[in-house]
Amino acid sequence: ATTDHSTVGDTIPVESLHPPLLDRAWLLKSPNTGIRKVALEIGQLLVVQDDLLHPILGGNKLRKLDALLPEVKASGCTDLLTCGGLQSAHTAAVAAACAEQGIRAHLLVRGERPAVPTGFHLLARMYGQVTYVKRSEYADRKAMMTKHANLISRSAPPSSKLHVLPEGGCEPAALLGCIRLVRWLAQPEAVGPRPLTLIVDCGTGTTAIGLALGMHLAGLQWRVRGVMLAGPLSYYHEQQTMLTSAFAAKYMSGTEVFGKMLPLDWVERPRPRRFGKVFREDVIACQQAAQEHGILVDPIYSLAAWEAATQALQVQQSRNFRVVMLHTGGALGLQGVAQRYPDWF
Repeated sequence: ATTDHSTVGDTIPVESLHPPLLDRAWLLKSPNTGIRKVALEIGQLLVVQDDLLHPILGGNKLRKLDALLPEVKASGCTDLLTCGGLQSAHTAAVAAACAEQGIRAHLLVRGERPAVPTGFHLLARMYGQVTYVKRSEYADRKAMMTKHANLISRSAPPSSKLHVLPEGGCEPAALLGCIRLVRWLAQPEAVGPRPLTLIVDCGTGTTAIGLALGMHLAGLQWRVRGVMLAGPLSYYHEQQTMLTSAFAAKYMSGTEVFGKMLPLDWVERPRPRRFGKVFREDVIACQQAAQEHGILVDPIYSLAAWEAATQALQVQQSRNFRVVMLHTGGALGLQGVAQRYPDWF
């Protein structure tokens, strides 16, 4: 049995896009989500609570799957292969969403099987078929994915069809859900069209690129500030060029060049570090956000956006710009951090 979350079309006309990209099947019945007004000493921060979109799949991962998974299903795919780290929110979201849609999810997880699976990894194991991959093999993702795709195809029934989804859902269809979110946010019942800076934490950068593309296509006087977590500036510039070029080729005339036109600024985390590194002060900051404002963030991803947003609020307050944070979820990842540093909690 499958669970149908889809609807066709959107309530917002998209005259600026040809063909109308938002006239399609979606995973989410509506792009709407909660928006919290958080009163800080330095001003008001708007928090788009995508972390509450779904009891399990909440966060930007679901936005990236919003158009992507219905498109995969419509193409006749019966199986989907993707990859991620041990506490990957991406693999958990893909596995759960695929299960609801009647698609078999095959998950390549970096590292060794843990003695006690928790958090996102526990959900990934419940909903999907997990294969653990040595870190040395995982380092060459393209070869790894090709190898395992061949293994799955050889053992699957003749009628099966496999879709290979890059790590983090980094493909053109993932941008559509972010464009849909921007269109809704611009409505008066959401945050409205007045100028703002929208801050989001970034792994592959797909969400930030999709949001900026949506702003550009809609002609909004908005900017995205993407907090870089998983690589240097050159990596994110490459992602921006690759994704926008692929998007134009697949969904538009193919001649559009969006790369440098997007209202997108890549910034360092307020306290830079290698990806996955957690400081004790991070956990304290997460506790403060939860206890003082009722906003649950994790130290690896969403805390970076929270801190960057509060910093931006200090600067933007006098410039008549609003500061908005997109909460990308990740709270279940706290369980993995607690396993590593139990004395910090």
